[in-house]
Amino acid sequence: MAGKPLNRLELRRQNDAAEPLDPMEVEADDLLDEPEDDDGQERKVKKKKAPVKKAKAAKPAKPAARMRIVWTVMNDAFKPVGTFEYSQKEAAEARAAELTAKGKGPHFIQKTKEPMPDNAPGLGAQIPRPVLQPVEAAVKEAAAAVEDEEELEDDEEESEIEMDEEPEDEE
Repeated sequence: MAGKPLNRLELRRQNDAAEPLDPMEVEADDLLDEPEDDDGQERKVKKKKAPVKKAKAAKPAKPAARMRIVWTVMNDAFKPVGTFEYSQKEAAEARAAELTAKGKGPHFIQKTKEPMPDNAPGLGAQIPRPVLQPVEAAVKEAAAAVEDEEELEDDEEESEIEMDEEPEDEE
């Protein structure tokens, strides 16, 4: 059975009161603690300063390379035989079936990621649409304006004719 635990403060007092086992050890500690000059005066111990670390310039984070998904025709050794755009899945399947039918081992298609080409439009880029020539657009606008004016004139003429036809009250 374990005895009653001793008071740690009492143990410390006993340790401080005990004589050191090696007297040379105590003298060495005294020499290191209190350095003296030749004159018998205590000299100040110079502490070395820690070297100042220079802050590294923050490098801008490189954006992750843009990737796209393509269909890759693979052989039985997982080597790519051909690649097709993602929208051309049927063509990729036809190519895999053709190579399998030729007896060159089983072929299959697989989605793979590859880096986007450099000339690809950026994120949020507008889809290119055919632009009307300014001449054609101007001709269409002018024709629409002429039609609108003719309709307005026809409406005005009809309203005037209706007003003229109204019978006056006979008195």
